Amino acid sequence: MATFILLTAEQADDVRGPSISTQAAALNPIERQGGTFVLGLDVLTDPAHMVHREVLSGFPRLDSGDHAFPAASMQADA
Repeated sequence: MATFILLTAEQADDVRGPSISTQAAALNPIERQGGTFVLGLDVLTDPAHMVHREVLSGFPRLDSGDHAFPAASMQADA
């Protein structure tokens, strides 16, 4: 099971976009039903997103297998 960082729409807007240090990298939070956005936890260890690491580290996290995970499964959204 994957763990995700949960964001509000405003938080997603604040971090969305290309990396300052790596042109090919970008943060693109995925919108879930109910206005919740998610990012994979692996962004916290990606050097391309270091500028957002401190902020993202403070956001709530949720395991994809948790019954509280927002709406449908990630596969159903793809």
